[in-house]
Amino acid sequence: MSIASRRRFDASHPVLRPISSAIALALLASLSFGMPAHATDTDASTAATAADASTSKANANALKAPKELEEVEVRGTATQSAITQAPTQADLTITQPQSIIGLDWISNHVAPTADYATIAAIAPGVTNVSTAGPGLGESKQMTLRGFNDNQYNVTYDGIPFGDTNDFSHHTSSYFPAKMLGQVLIDRGPGNASTIGEATFGGTVALSSKDPTDSFSFIPTQSFGSYSTSLTHLEVNSGKLDDLGGGKLIASAQYISTDTAKTDGDMSRKTGYIKYVQPIGDSTEITFLSNYNDIRFNNPNLSSLTLQQIQQLGRNFGLNDDRTSTNCACYNYQSKQTDLEYLGVHSLLSQTWSLDNKVYTYAYDNTSHESPYVGTKASPTNMGGYIKINNYRAWGDVLQLVHADDHGQFRTGGWYEFTDNNRSSIAIDYGRGGAVDVKPGASTFGTFNSKGVYSGPYKYTMTDQLHTGQLYAEYEWYAYDGLSVTPGVKYFNVSRDIEAPINQGTKTPLNYKQSWDKTLGYLTANYLVREDWSIYATAAQGFLTPNLNQFYVPAPTANNTHPTQTMNYQFGTVYKTDRFNADADVYFINYKNYQFSTNVPGTTEPVYYLAKGAYIKGIEGEATYYVGYGTSVFANASLQDAYFKGSSLDMPNVPNRTAALGVMYENNGFFASLYDKYSGSQKAYNSSFNPDVASSVTSTIGTGGYWQAAMSLGYGQNLTGSFIKSYKVRLQVDNLFDAHNLVINSVSGNVGSYYVLPGRSWFASVSLAL
Repeated sequence: MSIASRRRFDASHPVLRPISSAIALALLASLSFGMPAHATDTDASTAATAADASTSKANANALKAPKELEEVEVRGTATQSAITQAPTQADLTITQPQSIIGLDWISNHVAPTADYATIAAIAPGVTNVSTAGPGLGESKQMTLRGFNDNQYNVTYDGIPFGDTNDFSHHTSSYFPAKMLGQVLIDRGPGNASTIGEATFGGTVALSSKDPTDSFSFIPTQSFGSYSTSLTHLEVNSGKLDDLGGGKLIASAQYISTDTAKTDGDMSRKTGYIKYVQPIGDSTEITFLSNYNDIRFNNPNLSSLTLQQIQQLGRNFGLNDDRTSTNCACYNYQSKQTDLEYLGVHSLLSQTWSLDNKVYTYAYDNTSHESPYVGTKASPTNMGGYIKINNYRAWGDVLQLVHADDHGQFRTGGWYEFTDNNRSSIAIDYGRGGAVDVKPGASTFGTFNSKGVYSGPYKYTMTDQLHTGQLYAEYEWYAYDGLSVTPGVKYFNVSRDIEAPINQGTKTPLNYKQSWDKTLGYLTANYLVREDWSIYATAAQGFLTPNLNQFYVPAPTANNTHPTQTMNYQFGTVYKTDRFNADADVYFINYKNYQFSTNVPGTTEPVYYLAKGAYIKGIEGEATYYVGYGTSVFANASLQDAYFKGSSLDMPNVPNRTAALGVMYENNGFFASLYDKYSGSQKAYNSSFNPDVASSVTSTIGTGGYWQAAMSLGYGQNLTGSFIKSYKVRLQVDNLFDAHNLVINSVSGNVGSYYVLPGRSWFASVSLAL
């Protein structure tokens, strides 16, 4: 068998379709009838393999459009296997650990309110803390191999997005579960073609849902715990012959909930549209838009001490007492977010293809927060702050692929410009929300002779971020079944800040700093047999410096080199209809660990680079098809993360994860029962130095915990009726009502904890018309 034909077989054989990495200790029972994950090709994975066995000319799969992520409301009779039922899967052709979570899991086995963090939590090495309920508030501690949210990329259809200051993400502010077609988790920096500000810790790649070939209108109504109501309407145009086969999917969603926290009300309106237009036989144009309008009460206390839990209750968020700083009337936010792109996928010739996306996304947040008693006008008036944070990004993602019988050459780049306006000003609620200044005083404030500001503003600034990345890599088909991919990436990033009143220092700052670096990559994959492959990776990752390093008296005194990782990984994937599994080991050299402390004798922060850390571990996953529509699965990860200078364990890093479960689907019935384990972790006093063990004066930890979930449902296709199909389902999270705490931080000798909500349930009914 030639290299070309063998590679084509890998991509197309039904037994070898992608399945994801995960082997842990958690128990699940899932009876799926539901929605197949049709696609495994994503922008996060390599542009498919080369060649057609029937001709000597290249006919690379990379030159074809990705398979479609279409949701089927009720699936007909289909052959069940470990491949079709696995909740997470890895591709035989991967070159780094990977987990793919498909539409069946998203549609049938997580809460209808879920965000991507809730969905991703089933994968090995991923943990998530949702204090408000599944998808009902921002994730507080989503980690990937212990890397925090601002240390890995999140992409949507290959477009990186995130806050411009620290690259963290608002998990419930953009893409609800019903508008996602797939969640792919890459645990590692990827190849040279992996883009983003934070290839440092990996990538969570979200994919949009595609329109279907036939017309449908699907209303869905969900309701459940915390007085939650979710209405979702979806329409598919089907192929429009008058428009050359163009097709459209459009969705509208409204959710209203009290959340798991007292007086934690949240509502969100979401609109989604995606139109795909073929142009001839070789080009396809895609337009996508996603818009959200969100209003929610934001607890003044995001985490609680043990004393506060005892006094206020486990589910305390806010109250309705206007004399209290915890009143919901002083702690609320409104947000508007959007993301749009225009994409072109084109087969330029038999050997060349082009993918390009021009995009924009925005985040506009107005927050009422930090209330206090005693304003400039009256010692009894209630004051507070209005914080504005809005940014818009503009960018372009380009990839060119040349594929022939010898391999694939991939080159391209990414450019993004983000403009961010931020301010925070004190107001007096006792005077109708007027600016909090003394009567007759300037509403702006004044500067003293040393240039230090005094007035109602905490800060006001504009910052800009420019990022450019260029890459080239060649996937060489070195031997029958063996591909070797060397690659190189160059990135350049600059930050500009213009702050009339800088955060922290309250002095003016006009400053710019740039960084650039060239990174190298080498990966390989060997297909030992048609059902078994091994792979290896040596790759560099990086993290663009955080904007908060400029909130100091002398930014030039900071050592702000990009944080880097050097990753070494080895793994294997085995896939058959009866049994599939994958496992990997990894070692990460974490360089330039950034931390902050206070300037001696002051409260001013200063940022340093510690020697770094070592992170090493093992991960795996397996799914076994028992028969009669039933599969069992398990996944697990073990990791050891410690600082080079002190040998201290890294804080807020779970030491292991696990999941166990069972799934069933047959004759329209589907169900799952699974249990997810998140390991123990610890936190230190905020002034500790990672290089000096004796700087730790207080350590508080929390043990690991299990949380189970269950899904039950039934659906059928109908004939002779205007209703084409129907589906009903019930999702129960934290099935056994476990009461768990997760350490967040330590102040003095007192720990502050995230409180996980108790048992919750959500029921849904949908129709296809």
